[in-house]
Amino acid sequence: MDLAEKTRQFRQALGSFATGVTIVTTSDGKPIGVTANSFNSVSLDPPLVLWSLARSSASMEAFRTSGHFAVHILGAHQEGLSGRFARSGSDKFDGIDWRSGVAGSPVLSDYSALFECRTVECYDGGDHVIFVGQVENFDRRDAAPLLFHAGRYAEARTRAPDEDVSAEPKDGRFTQDFLMYLLSRAHFQSTSATRALWLELGLTETDMLVLSALSMKGPLDRKSLHADLAHTGLSPDDRSLEGLLERGLVVEDQGLHLGEEGQSAFIRILALSKAVENELVKSLGSQSAAELKRLLRSVIEASSRLEISSSNFQGQA
Repeated sequence: MDLAEKTRQFRQALGSFATGVTIVTTSDGKPIGVTANSFNSVSLDPPLVLWSLARSSASMEAFRTSGHFAVHILGAHQEGLSGRFARSGSDKFDGIDWRSGVAGSPVLSDYSALFECRTVECYDGGDHVIFVGQVENFDRRDAAPLLFHAGRYAEARTRAPDEDVSAEPKDGRFTQDFLMYLLSRAHFQSTSATRALWLELGLTETDMLVLSALSMKGPLDRKSLHADLAHTGLSPDDRSLEGLLERGLVVEDQGLHLGEEGQSAFIRILALSKAVENELVKSLGSQSAAELKRLLRSVIEASSRLEISSSNFQGQA
C-alpha cells in the first residue's frame, strides 16, 4: 500500500468518529474565520478548550499572533455557513451579522454554542497547530448541533428514553406507545390540511386514492385499479367511478386516466401535500426525515407479509 492510499484510508477511519462542526474566528484588523471540526474540551477548572488548524492555512499567522479566538458550535440549520467558511479567498463575513467579542474576536449572531477565548498555548501537531484557549465568555442555545461523519454532514437525533412497548392490552386500554396508535395519529395529523381540501373539492377518501393511483400509474383498466387499491380497503365500486367520470375528473379511454378537471384538482392537492412535507422535513431535519421514510417502507414491507386476521382472535375478548 503506497503512502497516498494509506493516508486516504486513515482519513476514512478517522471519519467514523462523528464530530461537531465549528467556525473559529479571530481578527488581525479584519475579521477572519475558518470551519473546523477538531474542537474539544480540555479542562473545567480553569476552563480550557482546544482546536487545531492546518499549517498550510492562509489564516495561520493571524491565529498565532492575535492572542484570541472564538469558537462557534454550529446548529443543524447552518450547513451553508459551514461550507462558506470552509472555502478560501472570498470575504466570508460579507452580509453576515457579527460583533466584536470580549477578547476581540468576531462573534457571529447565530450559533448553537459559543466560547470566547484567550490563546494560552500553541502546540506542534504534525501538519497542524493545536491552539489551547482559556474561556472568558460562553453561551448556549437550544439548537440541534450540526455533525460531520464519514465525510458528510449529519444531524444529531436525540434518543427517546427506553419504554416498555410490549405490554399486553389485557385491561382494554389503548396506550400512547402502541405502534398502531402512533401510525394512525401521525397519518391523521399530517393529512388534516389535505383532507380539508379534499372535502372542499367534493372528494371522498376513495376518490382521492383513485386520483393518486391514476396519477402514478394511469392509464389503468378497472381490474388493475381495484388490484392496486386493494391494500387500502377502499377500492372504488362502479358507482363511485361513474361519479368521477361524470364530473370529468377521470376519463375512460383505453383505460382510466385523469381528466383535465382531475389533473387540476390533483395538482392543488399535491402542492399542499408537498408544502406540508417540506414543513415536516424542516422540523424533523433532513436526516431524520430520510430515516423515517426508510422505516415506513420497512413497515409497509413487513406488514404485507403478516398472516394475522380477525378470525385469529374470535372468542378471545
